[in-house]
Amino acid sequence: MPPTIEQARAAAQRMCDMAGVTLLDPEHPLRDVIVAGVALASRVGGGSWDRDDVAQRVSVTLPGAGGALVALRAVPVVGPILAEAALVAGLGRTVISLSPVTWESPIGLLATVAHELGHAGQIRAGGLPWCIAYLVGAEARAAGEAPCYAAGMAVQVRLGGASTQAAYESAMRSLGRYGLDADALALAAGILASARATLDAGEDLGGVVLEVVAALESVGWQR
Repeated sequence: MPPTIEQARAAAQRMCDMAGVTLLDPEHPLRDVIVAGVALASRVGGGSWDRDDVAQRVSVTLPGAGGALVALRAVPVVGPILAEAALVAGLGRTVISLSPVTWESPIGLLATVAHELGHAGQIRAGGLPWCIAYLVGAEARAAGEAPCYAAGMAVQVRLGGASTQAAYESAMRSLGRYGLDADALALAAGILASARATLDAGEDLGGVVLEVVAALESVGWQR
C-alpha cells in the first residue's frame, strides 16, 4: 500500500526533526516572503522561475545560522529578505519551505524532503564556502543540485513506482531552470545518469530510501 498523505507528512516531519531542520508547510505565514525572495533571486541569477511558479511548485532550503546565513545575507537585494525569513522561521536552524503542490502528494512530498535534506547536509558540511560557490558558479550549482535530485529519483522509483528513465528526465527538466550553462548541465546529467544506473542495478543511493522507509514505518505505514 502506498503511504497516505497523513503518513507522508508525519514521516517528513520526523525526517526533518531527526536532521535538526525546521519544516514549514505552505500555509506558514513566512511562505509568501520566501516565495518573493526566491522568485527575485531566480530572475537576478538567470533562472526561469516566475513568482506564480515559485509559489505553487518550488520548495526551498534556507540556512538558519553560521557562515551559510552570512553568505545568504550578502546576496544583493534578495539576500537580507531570505536571511531574515529563515532566521525568524527556524530560530537558528536550517529551514525547508514546502510548496503547495508538494504538500498534497505523498510520494512527491517524500521525494522533495529527501532532496531538500540533501541541501541541508550540504549547508551543514560546506558552510560559507559552499554557499558562495553555489551562488556564483554554475558548475558548483549543478554539483549541488544533481545529487539532491538523485535522492528524489530514488524515492520516486522505489516507493512511487516510476521508471528510472522517467525520473531522470523529470530531474533534467527541473535542472534546466537553474540558469546552468552547457558544461554545468553536462555535469548534472552525468551525476543523474550514474544515479539511474545505480537504481537500475537494484541498489539504494546512500541509504536514502532506507531512511524514508524507516520514517514511514515509525508513523504506522506498513510495506
